[in-house]
Amino acid sequence: MYKFCRYDWLLGLTMVMLGTACSQSEAPPAKQTKQVVDVSIILYEEREAGIDPYPVRILVSPEYVRFDDGYDESDFVLFDRGSRMLFSVTHENHSVLEIRNHPFIGSLPPDITLTEDRIEDDNAPTIAGKQPVHVRYLANETPCYQTISVSGLLNNAVAGLIEYETALGERQLGNLQSVPDTMQTPCFLSRYAYAPERHYAHGLPVQIWDETGFYRSLTDFHESKTVAAVLFEVPDSYEKLLLDQ
Repeated sequence: MYKFCRYDWLLGLTMVMLGTACSQSEAPPAKQTKQVVDVSIILYEEREAGIDPYPVRILVSPEYVRFDDGYDESDFVLFDRGSRMLFSVTHENHSVLEIRNHPFIGSLPPDITLTEDRIEDDNAPTIAGKQPVHVRYLANETPCYQTISVSGLLNNAVAGLIEYETALGERQLGNLQSVPDTMQTPCFLSRYAYAPERHYAHGLPVQIWDETGFYRSLTDFHESKTVAAVLFEVPDSYEKLLLDQ
C-alpha cells in the first residue's frame, strides 16, 4: 500500500529508475529570483506497522509544494504547481527523477459508492480556535481510513496539497493497468485514483490513519514563515531522468 502522501514512494521510485532507460529531462524549475520565500509549514509525525516514527515536513508556497524529512538537507519531493510536474531529489545518488503530468480524466466506476461517517465531538479541544471533526471514509461500506480535520486551517496550504494529490491521482488513473487486480479494491481505487483529495474535504487533517497501521499526526504548523528560496530549486549538477509514461 502506498503511503498517504506517497513521498517515500516517489523517492523509492527514483532509485528504481536509475537502473532503467528513461527519457532525457526537460528544464527543471526556474531558479528563484528571491533569496527567501514566504511559505506555510506543516509538520507531521508518521508511523507504520513495524517502523519507528519519522517526521515529514511540508512546505507550501504559491508556486511549489515540498515534502522532506524535516530538515533542509534531506532528500525531497517537489511539486511544481504551475507545470504540475514532480521532482524527486536524492542527494546520495545525485539524481533527480522528473515525473511529467499527464491529465487523465476518469469517472468513479458505477460499482463503487463512496460514503463517509461524520462523528461530532463538541468536547474535543479546539485547534487555532477551530473545532475539529472526526470523519470515517468508506468505499462500498468498507472503512478505508479516518481523519480528524480542521476546516479553515491553512487554507492556502490545503489548496496546494489538493493539487498535489490530484496530480498523483491522475497519473495513477492512467497507469492502472500496472496495478495488480488483487490490489484494485474500492478503497485503493478511490484513495489513489478517483478521489485522492477526498481526505481534504473537511480541511487540514491533524490526524489520519487506516487499518494497515499507518498513522499521521500533526506536531506543529506555521501559516506564514520565511524560508530560503533555494529549498524549491532542483540541483543543476544532478543526473536527471524523465518518467514520461
